[in-house]
Amino acid sequence: MTDELLQLMTACIDGVLNPAEAGVLSQSLAASAEARATFAHLKANSVRLRKSRRVAPPAGLHKRVMACVATLTPAPMHAPHLQKCEKKAEPTRNAPVPASPTTRKSRAWAPIAIAAGLLISVTAGSFLFFNQQNDRNSTARNPNRPPPATRAGADNPEWAKWLPVEHGPRPSVPVPRERPDNTVVVRPAVPAVTVPSIPVEPDASLAVAPQPRPVRSDLHAAQPQPETIFDLVQVRLPFLRPLSDLDRDDTRRQLAEELARDPAFRIDLFTRDPARAVAVFRDAAKVAGLTVFTDATTQDRLTKRQVNTIAIYTESFTAAELAELLGKLNAEDAKISPRVFDALHAMPVSNADNTDIKAILGIDPGLFKRPIADKEKDKADKTPDPTKPISAGTVTEVIKSVTAGQPGANAQPKPAEKTAMLLTWGPNANRTAPNTSVELKQFLSKRGDRKSNAVPAIIVIRPGNG
Repeated sequence: MTDELLQLMTACIDGVLNPAEAGVLSQSLAASAEARATFAHLKANSVRLRKSRRVAPPAGLHKRVMACVATLTPAPMHAPHLQKCEKKAEPTRNAPVPASPTTRKSRAWAPIAIAAGLLISVTAGSFLFFNQQNDRNSTARNPNRPPPATRAGADNPEWAKWLPVEHGPRPSVPVPRERPDNTVVVRPAVPAVTVPSIPVEPDASLAVAPQPRPVRSDLHAAQPQPETIFDLVQVRLPFLRPLSDLDRDDTRRQLAEELARDPAFRIDLFTRDPARAVAVFRDAAKVAGLTVFTDATTQDRLTKRQVNTIAIYTESFTAAELAELLGKLNAEDAKISPRVFDALHAMPVSNADNTDIKAILGIDPGLFKRPIADKEKDKADKTPDPTKPISAGTVTEVIKSVTAGQPGANAQPKPAEKTAMLLTWGPNANRTAPNTSVELKQFLSKRGDRKSNAVPAIIVIRPGNG
């Protein structure tokens, strides 16, 4: 506790603090428990003092006080001769004489008046000094100058004495020129005005002047520029819509067209509750026939609210099937009030996203690689390998021909299982090590070959602003 802080507290209680002092006091009270206790004590005393009852003094209080004063101070002397002496006595030198208001004002203006007087004196003296110097110099340079009082004009002969003496020929006088044969030729003066119709023979001793510039009537503007042709630039904007718009067929069709434009996509789903959003996504995936392998560590951290950004990787859907999956997610979200999901943002996968998914899965999923089409793959399989013998594959063909008529021989192969992996998407400290996740190993074992028209997608569930 300092005296300055106590003064601020007292001023605050009296209501005379300015905003700056109030800010200092607030910081001090927030930082010190002792200061808060002292301020509360002072404030309580002030309230008690204002609420206290006024009591009249006793009747003999004045007499008792005056009696005490009389015992402590000497009684004044009222003798007539002493009063006269006091009037004639001169004031002591140490006693200050109070200054009247007029004296104070005059003392305040005294420095300004002295400075103004000095400035005027210096200015006037400089003007007079340099004026006399100019008069002396002009008189010394021009001793024959007529006096100014005469006011003589240019026809006065006295002005000729004042003008400078000509030491060289005038510009109009012909100047002699020397030729290579040491003969001096005097060229006559050229008249000021020449007639264009009279031909003038060029003189070899004179330089030829350049041709005049052509006259341009459009000096106020620049030369016309060639026609400029602009190419059409198409700007591609990312797909950003509320998830609730996916209940419309045209919005799902636009999303499918956008997802088919690039090899892989990252789809951000903004939500208010990540844990609830993961549960809704599982319900939608179950309806769409998608098996989601959830990392146990991620699920535990999600339940404890230790992570809020989840990534779901899948490469089992085409662009149209991904749009239908997100449409089913919107249908499941519409069953909850209020909705869990807010907006959907789809954009092509960047190099940073590719690096992150490699670190999360522990493998390179090949996001930017297009697998060979099924027809091209079958064609490649049917092409004979010159390195293999002709008898290779004969046993397989015989077995197929024998079992062709048996029941179940023409049964269609079981479709590949659609799978997805749910892991933490965020800083490295929150991620699960790929070699320690049992669920990730199961997903990789059932991953299989990716279809030629499948679109790998990283679906990121993250908190939104609402």
